[in-house]
Amino acid sequence: MKKKLLHFTVLAFAMLFICSALACGTGSTKEDPKAVKSLAIGVKPDVTTYYEGDTFDPAGTRIDANLADGSIQEGVAYEYEATTPLTAKGYKVKFSYGGQTVVLNLDIIRAGNRPEYDLENTEPLASSPLAGKTYFWLGSSVTRGEHSDGQSMADFLAKRNNCTCIKEAVSGTPLLDNSDKSYVKRFDAFLQREDCPEQLDAFICQLSTNDLKFADQFGDVTADDVRDPKDFDVTTTAGAMEYIVCKAQQKWNCPVLFYTNSNFQNETYEKEIALMDKVIAKWDIGVIDLYRDEAFNNITAEQKNLYMGDNVHPTRAGYRDWWTPKFEEVLGGLK
Repeated sequence: MKKKLLHFTVLAFAMLFICSALACGTGSTKEDPKAVKSLAIGVKPDVTTYYEGDTFDPAGTRIDANLADGSIQEGVAYEYEATTPLTAKGYKVKFSYGGQTVVLNLDIIRAGNRPEYDLENTEPLASSPLAGKTYFWLGSSVTRGEHSDGQSMADFLAKRNNCTCIKEAVSGTPLLDNSDKSYVKRFDAFLQREDCPEQLDAFICQLSTNDLKFADQFGDVTADDVRDPKDFDVTTTAGAMEYIVCKAQQKWNCPVLFYTNSNFQNETYEKEIALMDKVIAKWDIGVIDLYRDEAFNNITAEQKNLYMGDNVHPTRAGYRDWWTPKFEEVLGGLK
């Protein structure tokens, strides 16, 4: 009986101690109602679009804190971290307050797409052997100007030389005929249009990088005596090239040229270039070979960053100041 009483007494004292501790707040795990649980961007900065090389300005930003008690504290005194100067790869700004963070993504525009490189700010040449001529361009994203707001060498060449450039370009499309947007399908459709010109001074076709996804369908060039469009297997890259060259020569009897990308060190593209060489040899056509032109590709790292939006697509500066002069040189030498 005494042992049970002793156990009861000990238990009672323990409970009394616990209750006293809770009453006094000792050992309490209750959360501070004003603790910051998360942050939110209440108002974005006045400027969220920048060019490479700019410095982030937080003016206008309001950061709000979501507190543990469910309330919101607006306009907290935040700190922030941002890459300086801003680069195309470092574009996030991190705001911090009360042990929490929130991230804002900025839109960083390549330095080569600054307004000074825009088509509107491009001055025409005083005189040009290309003036008054008409050129047709068949291609995909590089011909369209994917990383340059739709402005490519075709547009700059037309503006600088007072000539006409017809641009038939759809991003992501291959030469070989595997969809209704292929070079073959679009070229055939263009030939049926009412505004298809009766004469051209040159037909210029991009050696598409999109065919790299179908390297097993490159195919090969046909025998020299195969000259009828219906005899080419347009589901292969080689057949598509031959078909396009043949149809262009039949329609316009004008110079036909392929053009390559500048060098981006791709072995599969080099195989496609080798295939193009066979087409050129068979059909006796021209090429604007930017890929293998060592002098052309001999630029500094700073120039490359200015001229290229990525490994394949130039910026407006790249098209205007690097690529266009090369096209002018070759086209100006055509007979």
